Amino acid sequence: MSTDVKYCRDTDAVDDVLANMGDIQVRRLVVLDDNKRMCGIVSLADAARGSLNDTGDSLKGVVRAGGSHNQSGA
Repeated sequence: MSTDVKYCRDTDAVDDVLANMGDIQVRRLVVLDDNKRMCGIVSLADAARGSLNDTGDSLKGVVRAGGSHNQSGA
């Protein structure tokens, strides 16, 4: 299990969440409400299916190789 859980708030702007996902190199984030209770999970697939204008550009930073949650086993 991860010792440092990454999350976003349900009030965060989508562009900000995508930028954060790129910065911290994760493909999913827990979504918390104002009471710090989990109310969902947002994923890259959610963003890709959405009707965001610049989704492709926003997603580029998330899918680069490496990062602390790399699943390649390296």
